[in-house]
Amino acid sequence: MMVAALVIIGATACTESEEGVDKKQGQSAGVSFYATIGDDTTRAYIDDADGDKTWSTVWEEGDTLVVSDDTYAGYYTFVCTDATTGKFTCSDSGAVTLVGKKVIIRNDYDKHKCDSRLGKKALSVWTTGVEFTPDATIQLSSDTSFFRYTYEGEGDVTLKLTLKSQMGNDINAFRDNGNYVDEITFSGIKGENFVPFWCGIVSPEQGVNATLSYAIDGVIAKQTTIKNISVGKVYNLGTHGKSEYGVVGSFQAPTTWDVAAPVTMQYDGNWVVAKGIELYKSDEFKIVKGNSWDVNFGGKDAVLVAEANTEYTLAQGGQNIHVNKNGKFDIYFNPTSSAFKYTCVEEYTDLAVFITIDNKANWSPLYITLKAGDTVIADNEVVTDNKFEVSGDYIGETLTCTLSDGTKTSEEMNVAITKSGATVTLEETVIKLKVQLNTANAKQWWGNTMKIHVWNTGTSFDTSWPGNTMTSEGNYTWSIIVPSELVGKTINFLVHNGNGWQSSDSKVTISAEGNTITGSSIGIN
Repeated sequence: MMVAALVIIGATACTESEEGVDKKQGQSAGVSFYATIGDDTTRAYIDDADGDKTWSTVWEEGDTLVVSDDTYAGYYTFVCTDATTGKFTCSDSGAVTLVGKKVIIRNDYDKHKCDSRLGKKALSVWTTGVEFTPDATIQLSSDTSFFRYTYEGEGDVTLKLTLKSQMGNDINAFRDNGNYVDEITFSGIKGENFVPFWCGIVSPEQGVNATLSYAIDGVIAKQTTIKNISVGKVYNLGTHGKSEYGVVGSFQAPTTWDVAAPVTMQYDGNWVVAKGIELYKSDEFKIVKGNSWDVNFGGKDAVLVAEANTEYTLAQGGQNIHVNKNGKFDIYFNPTSSAFKYTCVEEYTDLAVFITIDNKANWSPLYITLKAGDTVIADNEVVTDNKFEVSGDYIGETLTCTLSDGTKTSEEMNVAITKSGATVTLEETVIKLKVQLNTANAKQWWGNTMKIHVWNTGTSFDTSWPGNTMTSEGNYTWSIIVPSELVGKTINFLVHNGNGWQSSDSKVTISAEGNTITGSSIGIN
């Protein structure tokens, strides 16, 4: 009686004059049901920060589903007549024979070929063993899985999925122009995107893992392992694409701290991230917004020497930031909470740099002693070709350095080690002995040259007659460099012009600041 009554209802519904007739997509009102997909079992968690994991199928009017009883005795095509509610209707009066039976529902493969690159039109859905009741809502499952992401950038998007079955066979999960492939590239479309893939021969019980990489214009935006991959899931990749935020600092080349050209940060869920920045411990950086210093973020209380994989809160206008190792890094910033963190993707573990000695004193041999605080790094070690190698671990630190030739030792110097190493200048203290004519007679008759004869110092400063030519400094003044070992000692000397004019034998005690003697005090007249 129930079936007969439904047949009568179906026949009545096809009468044009009947009030309330539903006409959509050229179909008369008939047997209908409501289809939905996307309960909790379709949610898949790759990253807890991805935001809303809910997926509600968006039907389009004209979409079709095929319904048959579980004996496959007959097939009836139902057309989506109301996309908002997911209502599917069949005007074929024979469809009433499905009522009360266990049915199989699947998508029309002529309409959905699982070959779409974006959107949900690659949807492959089914259900079986469900009792068919008109106007009921029937939950469908999906044979297709999806990668879901929101795109805010420009450029090509590439997805690569490395997946093996439990038997160890490679699975090419993407459909691309009729072929199954493991990698697919397409132009990014702003907003929400769904990319279908197929892993139908894998079941959750198999415990098969897959590796996914997601790149924008060849730059990896996300790389992750999907555990227990299976069909009918929506794997959320978060939000990606260019943001307003960027990283600036001393690492930029050729212009450091170039706020007009920061390293762009891409969306990654609740974070923005700059991938693969090369940084050294001596480098400093900050986060900026909108290519301007108006909004910039740094250390909250002081210069921040940050640990990898540790979350910090930055402050507007804060202090510069350092990493604590040398290598390549992914820099993360949360615009909402001002949280900051970084990961090291490649550490430069065997890095070495050189301290270069500008050996103006011409010391040879040359030895170096280096300390990091109280720790001795080098203890009077030989310097070869005026260069000494130190570990890159000391980049960003200031070491203390002394140099020696085996008899003389320089004063202690502070040496700041950068990614380019460091340069130390070695020069003995420049001590000048100056002679200045200050009488009219001497100025008139002395001439333009002056030589100095020195004896009995016991050093290389001693001369044979006629002595060494002094350097003119103008204003009737001549000078010569005095070895620092003579500081505090009294030397014997005389000066002459090489043409008969000379001083008497004289003495002078050399001071560390140098000496200036005038003509009257040395007998020049």
